[in-house]
Amino acid sequence: MMELFDYIYYRWLKVYAKEDRDPDIYASGIVSAYQLLTIVNLVSFGCILLGIERPEVKYIIPVIVLIFIFNYFRYERGFDISKLEEKWGNEPEDRKRIRFILLVAYLVVTFTVPWIYGFATN
Repeated sequence: MMELFDYIYYRWLKVYAKEDRDPDIYASGIVSAYQLLTIVNLVSFGCILLGIERPEVKYIIPVIVLIFIFNYFRYERGFDISKLEEKWGNEPEDRKRIRFILLVAYLVVTFTVPWIYGFATN
């Protein structure tokens, strides 16, 4: 699973590297958003399938903080981008484009599912 988030980090880092001098903070934030939304979706599906109430916000905030701290230490403190460059630096353009579209689609889906769940349960 971490390989997926490494790929997300790498691709968004490349997007922001063209526009900003500190792209790592943006890429790390986007990875955190993906991770948080994935957890929220899993919890939402668990609540639906098991018929339990969703957790209160006071229990979610520490998870958000932990995700951001984890990603800060993982991607911004001495992270060696060359390992990701070796792995995905020579990726063909068509594959890169398709994967990026899938990453954006995943972000849209993971953002809308909790939103729809919130409307459906309230």
